[in-house]
Amino acid sequence: MDLTNKTILVVGGATGIGSATARICAMQGAKVIIADYNEAAGAETAAAAGAMYVPVNVADENSVKALFARIAEQYDHLDVLIQTAGVLKGAYVPVEEFSLETFTNVVDINATGSFLCTKYAVPMIKKAGGGAIILISSVAAIGVSSSVAYGASKGSVSSLGVTLANKLAEDNIRVNVVHPGGIKTNMKLSVIGAEAETRGQSGEQAIAQAAAGAELGEPEGVGKILAWLASDEAEYVRGFLFTR
Repeated sequence: MDLTNKTILVVGGATGIGSATARICAMQGAKVIIADYNEAAGAETAAAAGAMYVPVNVADENSVKALFARIAEQYDHLDVLIQTAGVLKGAYVPVEEFSLETFTNVVDINATGSFLCTKYAVPMIKKAGGGAIILISSVAAIGVSSSVAYGASKGSVSSLGVTLANKLAEDNIRVNVVHPGGIKTNMKLSVIGAEAETRGQSGEQAIAQAAAGAELGEPEGVGKILAWLASDEAEYVRGFLFTR
């Protein structure tokens, strides 16, 4: 793949799949902007990738608006938005015990955050004459999730992507939604630990075993897919994609 001279924003690019994606895009010649709430990890990843870092809270419209204003100061357009920012809270909490505060927080970050990033990215992508928007959902959107909030929020992201794909096609903006499965991220490992504890087992031991095993895929594997989707080679790809 060749991403030379493409301007790519990776939201949630400080750690996990986002970090892997940002580094791969930069290695393929892209001008990368990393946006993330985690300032220390975001700045570190950006420095390693030769990228620009901008702090953001995707659940706050003013923060997202400020992010794109900062990008506009550096670049006159944007070619690709890759939105990987997300959280999982309330794993294995029964629905009757699930707090509204937790549910709202997860939806605000995962679903509303995807909407807000898209809202402000589209005008800049239109200035480029078109491009791509890549949203990260999860197999939890169509299967079973450990968290009612996470499952609901990722289902919303998937539906958002379908709607956007239809509405933005005339602007030459391609929208894809990627559904990762079991990937070795801190989020996934924390869920494995929570599951073990519900069974009366050691969460720490379960996490260590999962991290050392080969059952989970590496973030770089998904990062390669996202970087390829950002390239012109993927211009004929439509709809949902699923990974291990």
